[in-house]
Amino acid sequence: MKKIHPAVRCLFILPAVLWFFAAVIVPVLMAVYYSFFSWDGVTAKVFIRFDNYRELFKDPVVWKSLTNSLKMAFWCVLLQLPIGMAFSVILFNRKLKGRGFFRTVYFLPVVLSSSMIGILWGQIYDPNFGLLNGLLEAVGLKQLQQIWLGDMKLALGCIIAVVVWQFIGNYILIYYTALHNISEDVLESARLDGAGVLKLFRYIELPLMWPVIRLTLILATVNSLKYFDLVYIMSNGGPNHASEVLASYVVKNAFNSMRIGYANTVAVLLLVLGIFFIVLYNKILAPSSASD
Repeated sequence: MKKIHPAVRCLFILPAVLWFFAAVIVPVLMAVYYSFFSWDGVTAKVFIRFDNYRELFKDPVVWKSLTNSLKMAFWCVLLQLPIGMAFSVILFNRKLKGRGFFRTVYFLPVVLSSSMIGILWGQIYDPNFGLLNGLLEAVGLKQLQQIWLGDMKLALGCIIAVVVWQFIGNYILIYYTALHNISEDVLESARLDGAGVLKLFRYIELPLMWPVIRLTLILATVNSLKYFDLVYIMSNGGPNHASEVLASYVVKNAFNSMRIGYANTVAVLLLVLGIFFIVLYNKILAPSSASD
């Protein structure tokens, strides 16, 4: 068999490397660069050293947005992954009728436009003619009706619920695929040794799925940290920044206030936060720790 020269191999991966550099590395470096300037996107940039970072740590909206972003990440991970795992195990049962139909139904929200979902759920949460308040009144629970997106205590939770609903299908599909890739011979051997459904899942399927679980943990955390579509559409970060997240605050500073430099400073904070969680998960959930 003819040996491929290393230079030829490099040529095959060069397009992917160039694309990654152009789509990821360059924007990150530009964000860091612009964070040291005061710039409105039109007039000349003014180098202000670390003034944007000083303002960042004194800005109460940044800390509120950071807290909300962490809350969103926490609840998305806590709800999406266990529920996604449970549904994937149920769908993996070959005796379940209509498995293909249910897989399609669960994944359908993922492929829908976030704009459409935001408008749809905005109508559902509407305090005057929304479906949710209408249902509460229909079942005799009118006292539970709320101004869902206008209440400072409820706005963020309402949006988190929609985010969980929209993207849980991703994790159902990922876990279902991971279960499907486990060798049937391994499962059959465990059954012959007397392993029941719970033991089969606990000692065979779960350990073999550990790399996938670690990946989904990173994906769920990072995706929820950078998510802003539904926040922008449903509440625009209100009321009084009660549902503001870091990503939506970046957009507001960049396009509403025309503070490009400060927006990039907040974006750098978001980048550092995402890298922190990726490193943390890879450190804590290393393969060695899963086998202990």
